[in-house]
Amino acid sequence: MFAKDLWEDLMSIWSCRTIFQCGLYADRKVQGPLCDVMCSQHLTIHGCLSLRPEKHVLHVSWEQRETWDMSHDQAEVILKFDSGWHKMAAQSTTLTDTHLNYSYHTEQQAYNTCMEEFESSQDCHKFAGRIALYADGDSDGEVTLGEATNMLSLLSIREFFMLVALNDSEWTLDILGYCGGFYAVQKVQHTSSQIYHNDDHVLDILPVMFIDNINEVLVPMFGVYGDRLKNYVYRNFQQVRVPTWQDRINFINQSFGILYDLSFQYGTTVRACDSHFSNYGVMDSGKVKYIDMDSIMSTKAAQTDLNNRDCEEDEDCKALGDNDDCFSTCDREIGLCHNTMKTNDLHNFCTRTLSPILLSKAVLLELGVVKEVAVQLLDLVQQCKNLPLYTSVEDFRTKGIMNIWNKFNKIVQDKK
Repeated sequence: MFAKDLWEDLMSIWSCRTIFQCGLYADRKVQGPLCDVMCSQHLTIHGCLSLRPEKHVLHVSWEQRETWDMSHDQAEVILKFDSGWHKMAAQSTTLTDTHLNYSYHTEQQAYNTCMEEFESSQDCHKFAGRIALYADGDSDGEVTLGEATNMLSLLSIREFFMLVALNDSEWTLDILGYCGGFYAVQKVQHTSSQIYHNDDHVLDILPVMFIDNINEVLVPMFGVYGDRLKNYVYRNFQQVRVPTWQDRINFINQSFGILYDLSFQYGTTVRACDSHFSNYGVMDSGKVKYIDMDSIMSTKAAQTDLNNRDCEEDEDCKALGDNDDCFSTCDREIGLCHNTMKTNDLHNFCTRTLSPILLSKAVLLELGVVKEVAVQLLDLVQQCKNLPLYTSVEDFRTKGIMNIWNKFNKIVQDKK
């Protein structure tokens, strides 16, 4: 009953928000490549992935799609709505000058937003030009007030801004379109926590033939509930099986690549301020993606955020308010946070991703990892934790990331 009530509440919220968005779309106050789909009842909701008050995340699909980029066409996608969009959209609608060149205005505002984050004029000009093109939601060659309003309000959402800014990186999710405060992104088949969690792997005791005969086994045993249980096991069986040691090595190597790519964007280092391994996704092909961009920000932006924070204790000094990965200390004499963070992304990666995926007790025992390899990897994690906070991008990339990455591969390759 609870699940049914929750789903009905979700559908009610979804209905209210889509009706509101479609009303704005009908009045041409918002535009976007997804508006026709959302407002023509072609969209099917398969499930809710998050009900956080500030953001709803849905698993959806639709027919007859005409997306932002047809090369990324997928049957199923992830649709997100950020509740903060309403406030920013209301501010953007103050643009009422009918003689304003909205394409130029959008480009200028996008440039300013980018410069606040990165301070790289050349890169931000390219970003702004891209945004001006994206803002033309109906591709008619002209940016209207509604289109400008829509795009500028979306740029105020950190995840959307970063998805567009880092869109050239192969580890980011593709954006497939938007409408009002909704935006669609590529669906990743699995989260890394589903694959690499360290719980007891109960279903591994089942014989291999079980999967092939699941229908014959479950339906007679559980009657009308057999089909539901069958579908659940089909969905989750592969995710609870223990990945091989090589699977884990491949995942860590790809994650090192993501870390290295983040270390130099728009002339600076980009921080992942919430970098636990659950924020990685894995495609069926094995390709690793970073799936939660809410807390991705430039080092400059993180430092500015900390500089502007009042504090009474160190606990108050976290970038974006609640992220342990980008934190500093409190200067109690003046009641402000220092802007020098205590750790960098490499420190956090070694302790929060590499270590649990390769060195948890369950992994070492179940996979029979050679003791010498485990000891060397434990030592590498300690070396990583002891690295200094490099002040230059080049030092961080070479003396930090590449140094640890090369040592990691030497350890695991020597023991193949």
